[in-house]
Amino acid sequence: MAGKNRKDHRGRVLPPNVSQKADKRYIWRKMIDGRKYVLTDNDLNELKKKIIQKESELQNGIYSKNLRLTLNEWFDKWINLYKGNVKITTRELYMRTWDSYVRDSQIGNMQIDRIKRVHIVELYKELSEKRNLATATIHSVHIIVYGSLEDLVQDNMIQSNPAAKAFSKIERKEPKKREPLTVRQQEIFVNYLANTERYRVYLPMFSCFLGTGMRTGELTGLTWKDIDLVNGIISVNHTMHYTEINRKKSFFVTTPKTESGTREIPIVMDLRRQLLRQREYDLATGIHGTAQIDGYTDFVFHTTKGTPYSTAGINLLITRIVNRYNKQETDRAEKEHRSPELLPNFSPHILRHTFCTRFCENESNIKVIQEIMGHHDIKTTMDIYSHVTKEKSQEIMNELGTKIKIC
Repeated sequence: MAGKNRKDHRGRVLPPNVSQKADKRYIWRKMIDGRKYVLTDNDLNELKKKIIQKESELQNGIYSKNLRLTLNEWFDKWINLYKGNVKITTRELYMRTWDSYVRDSQIGNMQIDRIKRVHIVELYKELSEKRNLATATIHSVHIIVYGSLEDLVQDNMIQSNPAAKAFSKIERKEPKKREPLTVRQQEIFVNYLANTERYRVYLPMFSCFLGTGMRTGELTGLTWKDIDLVNGIISVNHTMHYTEINRKKSFFVTTPKTESGTREIPIVMDLRRQLLRQREYDLATGIHGTAQIDGYTDFVFHTTKGTPYSTAGINLLITRIVNRYNKQETDRAEKEHRSPELLPNFSPHILRHTFCTRFCENESNIKVIQEIMGHHDIKTTMDIYSHVTKEKSQEIMNELGTKIKIC
C-alpha cells in the first residue's frame, strides 16, 4: 500500500500519514469528515507532538460545526448570543463598525478555522494604509474582532486567538490634535451669537456647552427637572442618543457613559441668566421640549417641533454659524484693509474640550476638574491639564523675558 513503511532520509520508519519532502521537512496529511488537515515540522519528534495534539483536539470535538461558519456568520451569532446584555448604543456601534470595516473584507467571508493572524494583520494594514483610518479606529475594530474570537477560545472551540498581538503589527499614526477654541475665538463666537438676531436664540444652548463642559448627549437630553436654579446645580444622570436601531433612526435615552458621568455641575451666574432666557423663549413662543422619549420630557434645548437636537443637527448648526460669520468677517476685513479674524470649523465636542481647557487654565485641583468633566480616567484630565500648563509656562516665560535683564 502506498505510504506503508515509509522511511525518512536517515532510514527511520515514519508514522502513518507522515512523509518527508525533498527539503527534508516532515509533513502529516489526513482526511477527516471530508476535511484535509496538514501539519509540518523540520523535526520528526516535534511533528509527532503536533499530531498527538491535533488528534486529541479532533477526538474531543473542538473542531465543531461552529468552525465551519464564516467570520461574518460567527459575528452575527456572537453579537446576539454574547453581547445581548451590553448597552444598545454599544451593540449598535459594534454592528456599524463591523459592517463598515470587516464584513466585506477577505476574512469576513473566511471560515473561522482557516483564519490566521496574518489575515487579520493584513486587514488592519489595509484599513491603515489604503483607507487611511486613524489608529484609534483600527483599535476599535481590533477590540471587536479579538473579542468575538476570544469567546471561541473560552468555549474550547479553538486553541488560540488568531487576533492576539495582531494590532501590535501595524504602524501607529500620530492622532490628529483636537484644538480647543482660543480665548479670542471663544469671545468672537459668543459675541456673534449674542449680536446676531438670526442666531441669538441658540446662545443659551452654546452657553451651556461652554459653561458646563457637558457631553453632547448629556446636554441634548437635559430636562428642566435636572436643573435646580435655586441651589445652582445641574444634575447629569442620563444621555440622549439619536442613532439607527433595526434600520430605523430614533431617539433613546441611556445611563451616562461611565459611572463617573453621573455628577452634579454648579451653575455659574452667566449660565443661570441664559437658562432663564431659554425659559423665556419657550414661554414667548409657546414651543416647549414636549417630546416623550423613554419616560423623559420637558427638554431644555429643542427644535421648533419640540424634539431634542441630534449631534448631527448641532454640527450642521455650528457649520452654518461659522460659515456665515467668516463670510461677513472676510468682507469687513477687505473693506478695512486688514487680515480677517476667522473661526475654525469645530464640533460640539470641541466646546467641551474648550471648557476643560479654560477650567485647567484657572484651576489647579485636578480632582475637581475630573469630577466636573465626568472623566472616568484621571489620565484624560491630566493630559489636558499638562498641555495647558505647558503653554501657560511658555506664555509666562515670554512675559518674564521682557521684564528681566539677563545679558
